[in-house]
Amino acid sequence: MSQKKLAVAGLGYVGLSLSVLLAQHNQVTAVDILPGKIDMVNDCKSPIADTEIEDYLANKNLTLHATLEGEKAYRDADFVIIAAPTNYDVARSYFNSPSEMERME
Repeated sequence: MSQKKLAVAGLGYVGLSLSVLLAQHNQVTAVDILPGKIDMVNDCKSPIADTEIEDYLANKNLTLHATLEGEKAYRDADFVIIAAPTNYDVARSYFNSPSEMERME
């Protein structure tokens, strides 16, 4: 089976775990809006605390690149996976996005 070019939108837990899993056998470009997350993934460090993800990023041969440039990543991809935020705020009745949560801190 040939390697595919995949783009994953969102580097939260779901997007990052899918990116790491799929980058073992495919070329993955992960897209996020937070430069700090991009830098960490490109430095083979996990922006979230997860033992397996940390290990895979540090020790496995992954074809994974993170970027802020979504338009190019999506245009060049064979498939795009959208990993939407899952932090639902019951009191405010909507999903908090990472940028919204940062504004609240």
